[in-house]
Amino acid sequence: MWSVIKALFRGIAKVLNAIRLLITALFLLAILAFSVLIFSGKDDTVTLPEKAALTLTIAGPLLEQEATANPQQLLEKWLSDSQTPAPMTMSQIKEALDYARNDPRIDALVLELQNMSESSLTKLDEVGNAIEQFKRSGKPVYALGDYYSQGQYYLAAHADHILLNPAGGVTLQGLGVYRLHYKAAFERFNITPHVFRVGTYKSFVEPYLRNDMSNESRQDTQLWLGQLWQHYQDNVATLRNIPTDHISPSKEQLLSRFAAVNGHPARYALEQGLVDTLANRHQMQSTVAEQVGWNHQSNHYMSVNIPTYLSHVQTPPSDAPKVGLIIASGAIMSADTTTPNSINDEHVSQLIEQARRDDDIHSLVLRIDSPGGSAFAAEQIRSSLLRFKESGKPWVVSMGSTAASGGYWIAADADKIYAAPTTLTGSIGVFGLFLTFEEALQKLGLNTDGVGTTDFVGAGITTGLPDHAKQMIQLSVEHVYQQFVTLVAQGRNMSPEQVEQVAQGHVWTGKMAEELGLVDELGHLDDALAGAAELANLGEFSVKEITLPRSAKEKLLAQFIGDSNVLSHGLMTALPAVLRPAAKQVTQEATALSQFNDAQGRYVLCVPCQGF
Repeated sequence: MWSVIKALFRGIAKVLNAIRLLITALFLLAILAFSVLIFSGKDDTVTLPEKAALTLTIAGPLLEQEATANPQQLLEKWLSDSQTPAPMTMSQIKEALDYARNDPRIDALVLELQNMSESSLTKLDEVGNAIEQFKRSGKPVYALGDYYSQGQYYLAAHADHILLNPAGGVTLQGLGVYRLHYKAAFERFNITPHVFRVGTYKSFVEPYLRNDMSNESRQDTQLWLGQLWQHYQDNVATLRNIPTDHISPSKEQLLSRFAAVNGHPARYALEQGLVDTLANRHQMQSTVAEQVGWNHQSNHYMSVNIPTYLSHVQTPPSDAPKVGLIIASGAIMSADTTTPNSINDEHVSQLIEQARRDDDIHSLVLRIDSPGGSAFAAEQIRSSLLRFKESGKPWVVSMGSTAASGGYWIAADADKIYAAPTTLTGSIGVFGLFLTFEEALQKLGLNTDGVGTTDFVGAGITTGLPDHAKQMIQLSVEHVYQQFVTLVAQGRNMSPEQVEQVAQGHVWTGKMAEELGLVDELGHLDDALAGAAELANLGEFSVKEITLPRSAKEKLLAQFIGDSNVLSHGLMTALPAVLRPAAKQVTQEATALSQFNDAQGRYVLCVPCQGF
């Protein structure tokens, strides 16, 4: 009987697969036709004007790696004739600003941040530092906006002149971590969570066991959230030369000041020194045009965007000795179940091996922007990095927004670790999570029964986990935790007891991590590259980003799926504004669940760290 059912489902699967292949083929033909229309009907040749403003228009998230534009995005862009550029990487932005500050054709910088999604303070600081370098040229920086979100304003604060639409406003709310809790729902629907963990502060599993946040988790989260928010306030207060209570007032101060301007958001922002001028869109354009001139053809100030500018100023490759760069961004996952915007353990291992064998590469920087993920996948990457160290080439880690849990697992053995003050790292802890539905199925009159040759068969989502299986899983999780503590102790020249004091799932900012010995120096990617060159005794050096050629299948998959950050931003902006906060929370929970792919169910993952 069971074989008949299996054959039936296999037949259905084959039919569905054939339909899927047919639809894919038809879709490819349609995309090919649209591509011909797109690229044959436009002349993209652009000449740089003799005097213009470089316009930094950020749409979507700030990326560590360049995203692949999928066919849907290309089609939508063509149909709407949109001039909004694709999301850019931080390296592209920094490269353009570095060229522009010494380019006599570029007379100003304009920040248009209206479509920028919320980004981490670490990424915003890197771009902000590039803006500050540009300002040293003496050229003015303008920020133009109908309104500014918290992240957008943090970047806009670097401008010499912040212009705000009189009908707009500046939204500064603070930082917070709020998660759905499932305990009561599980009880109501008879779902049984099986949680295994080591680490008092490994809080990811709490929502499956509680209806609220534990005191330990609340204290730990409040500690690093407070440091990040203080960093935000201090930077903006310095840039704008205003007191911090104009950035983060008490509710009494806010209500009193807001009432004094009759509830006018833009006037409130002006009175508090958050912006310099209230101006409508035409007035904003005219203000910049006074500096760089007016383009009568486009009815716009003289402007060149970053992609166009970079296409005109790129320099030939350098013959200087090379420092290799590998970017590892996203959740750490096994190769057979990887998703877009994740760290594929097999792919990264191949990049590391390529760097090891490349005689032109004298040292390596691994840029990590990851909350962790699969313990198994993290160990595969670490093994490849240890093999790289055996070559005698220095290896340096640059921590991005997050290098926590599994992200720290793959960083611990580096010759030197750099972190930004706002990096979230640590979270040295392990957990396992399984959900079973035996009680829910029994309520529906469905029961699982059978026989097996040992006590270890039959356990699963319909039968639950017997005590001996639970004990084995807990022992396995404890083993991974001890392995984690040991490798950190060896990599950081600490005793296991010293590691235990900073482990247990604690999350630390980069600033705290430096004080605790988990990182060596505070700095961004450029500092890490210079540090790697110094360890290799290089004077002048160039950077070689290490990539692997992708197969046709991989390119097609990347185009169809696209970058998940970009796709998420597109879906979010399609929703009414009132629904976006709820949608964002649901998306975060779904993203967290999608990262559960470890073959043995053991995770080194810091979900609350994501997005900061």
